[in-house]
Amino acid sequence: CVNTLILSKLMTDISNEILEPELIMSITEKRRTMVLFEEYKDYFDGLVALAHMQEFFKDNVAGFHVVGAKKVWEEYTKKYYKMDTYYRMFNVSYENSKKTYNGTLQDLFTSVADKAERLYSNWYLEGLGHNWSEQVSTELTDKGYVDGIPRQTDFYDSKIRHADQKVYVIISDAMRYEVAATLSEQISRDMQGKVNLSSMQGIFPTITKFGMAALLPHQEINVELKNDQLKVLNDGQYTDSTYREKLLKTVKAESLVLKAADLVKMKRAERSDLVKGKEVVYIYHDTIDETSHTSEEKVFLACQETIEEIKNLVKIIVNDFGGVNIMITSDHGFLYTARPLTEDAKADKSEFVSRIVEYGRRFAILHKGEDPDYLIPVKFLNEETDYKGYAPRNSIRIKTSAGSGMNFVHGGISLQEMCVPLITYKHLRNQSKEYLNHKEQYDTKPVEVNLLSANHKISNMLFSLNFYQKDAVGDNREIAVYNLYFVDETGKKISDVQKLIADKRGENAQERIFRIGFNLKSQAYDNKKTYYLVIEQEGSTDLPQRIEFQIDIAFAADDFGFFG
Repeated sequence: CVNTLILSKLMTDISNEILEPELIMSITEKRRTMVLFEEYKDYFDGLVALAHMQEFFKDNVAGFHVVGAKKVWEEYTKKYYKMDTYYRMFNVSYENSKKTYNGTLQDLFTSVADKAERLYSNWYLEGLGHNWSEQVSTELTDKGYVDGIPRQTDFYDSKIRHADQKVYVIISDAMRYEVAATLSEQISRDMQGKVNLSSMQGIFPTITKFGMAALLPHQEINVELKNDQLKVLNDGQYTDSTYREKLLKTVKAESLVLKAADLVKMKRAERSDLVKGKEVVYIYHDTIDETSHTSEEKVFLACQETIEEIKNLVKIIVNDFGGVNIMITSDHGFLYTARPLTEDAKADKSEFVSRIVEYGRRFAILHKGEDPDYLIPVKFLNEETDYKGYAPRNSIRIKTSAGSGMNFVHGGISLQEMCVPLITYKHLRNQSKEYLNHKEQYDTKPVEVNLLSANHKISNMLFSLNFYQKDAVGDNREIAVYNLYFVDETGKKISDVQKLIADKRGENAQERIFRIGFNLKSQAYDNKKTYYLVIEQEGSTDLPQRIEFQIDIAFAADDFGFFG
């Protein structure tokens, strides 16, 4: 009932436009170490994600006015993408909360979801999307790409063709940049190696058949109209899934194509035999895009699954294949908003319907003619075809004859669709020189917690102390849980046990301070004796920290016999 009351108050305040990030995070910090928290975890997690969204809003309240397409891209890959992550985490919590009935809270949480939607769709996507469209439109019209940003079409030549060791490439359909950022961080903590996250600008239109073709070897990409559909060709060869291994072998004979779903089903010996002697192995993974075709509302849950599945693939490559060089990328990203779109977020195709070659929610390939007023022209395949490319501005969708698939879309030029991630992972074996020389850098360790309070004298039965999380969670520092309590000289506990979950990610040291309250047992204390604060990590075999304290309480509770 306490959790319900607290959540009801916070959610009602949010519905009334009172959203205080610090208060939400502080309350959640206190509640999550208590009994029954797990039953309400999704609600609290959702509120924390919304608090992060609000903080992002405050940090960027003036809007997105960066000048120059390349600079906007750089800002997105450094910090703007985090809003996509916060929105995803909110919706994961919101979807998970529906699995357990809680009528009153669920109604309130739905109102909170409306607030998250307004922040994300009406402010973030609209503002960032407008500025990006303005900054990028001229270059896309003139060249079809942005100068100074690595291009997806150069991937094979720049990363694979001249590799001097066997390389594994995992291509996850529709894994956008922000999902890859989370994946990169987790691989860095879970695996022993060097991890780097970068980006490439996807080929237009940002749909599977073009993105997959761009990642394969080619001198030229072209199209052929066949059965009213565009077929993508690399140097005159089809690029459908059944042709991809053949295309790889035109450059390196010892190349192999695998499906991730097939790979994980095989026995270790069977899959090891498959990759033996191969120089290039492409592994195709498809959880996000596949989910979008059946259950749009579960696409963010599919992102979580994708992160776990790709980590598993990396472990298979390292442990079963002895793989060292692994690259993880995608064919394109996606745009997704959870709420139904309003009519002003949709564009009609009547102005160009007679010229359509192929189109989707976020792109149109048309026979050449006059440019539609409300679409941005995008130079299509170097203009070596009879067709022209167009994309809607911001996050506008083009109306299609099909009624579904309006919320999850790709094919356009938004940063979320066009920014293709590239994770490079180099596994470091225990005996390698680099690992031996930089063990501290690569070994994953739990974050440490230390006492911050300088005063080691206690004069009240109820008191609080400050603790400091030494490093931020991330890279090779992982979350740790500590139990804190006081003992006497014999090791007997003299206080309650407080749990501290050290999971702060902020680089600002002030954000990694915890204030923990303690309650001493009702007994007499001797100010000439030494007592100890114990900081004990859960699940660790390391000796806990023991910090000396003096307890000097003028009138201990037992002096009056209240607890006799």
